[in-house]
Amino acid sequence: MNARNTTHLFIVEDNKVFQLALKADLEAVFGKQPVVVHSFHTGEECMKHFAQIKPEVVILDYNLNSVEPGAMNGIKILDLIKNTDHDTNVIMLTSEDDMEIAVKSFRHGASDYVVKTETKFRKINFSLYNLFKMIAAKKEARRYKFMALGFLACITILVAVVVAIEIVKPSLIR
Repeated sequence: MNARNTTHLFIVEDNKVFQLALKADLEAVFGKQPVVVHSFHTGEECMKHFAQIKPEVVILDYNLNSVEPGAMNGIKILDLIKNTDHDTNVIMLTSEDDMEIAVKSFRHGASDYVVKTETKFRKINFSLYNLFKMIAAKKEARRYKFMALGFLACITILVAVVVAIEIVKPSLIR
């Protein structure tokens, strides 16, 4: 697996059974793609590894303090993620079908919001599929931008060389 093309995905979920089931599902669905899934029990644990690994996507539980009461909730971790790397995509995950939580998540920078219903894995996979397509498109656009800048730099250098020759030795060009 090429490290440059590897997509890192974080799961931050305090329900260990759900966390393991989601990780297994994602590894099965995206197993042929260069995706590495990391899972964390708390948001604080996630943030310890965030800057080093720089995940492209984080699946973040809204209620992270149900097992450990002192743990930060999902919105606080979402804020930390966005303050550390604004480009990281975050899928907010919750068992509550509450419009206020959804709106709050989007206002804080979440890319998507998934309620833990019986179709949750399918919804997460669909969201990830779309995010992976968007990430690939952004990488491709960035590549073309650098190619265009390189081409422009070459043209600029060529023009500068011709102007310099014209100034130093005008008879060479004519």
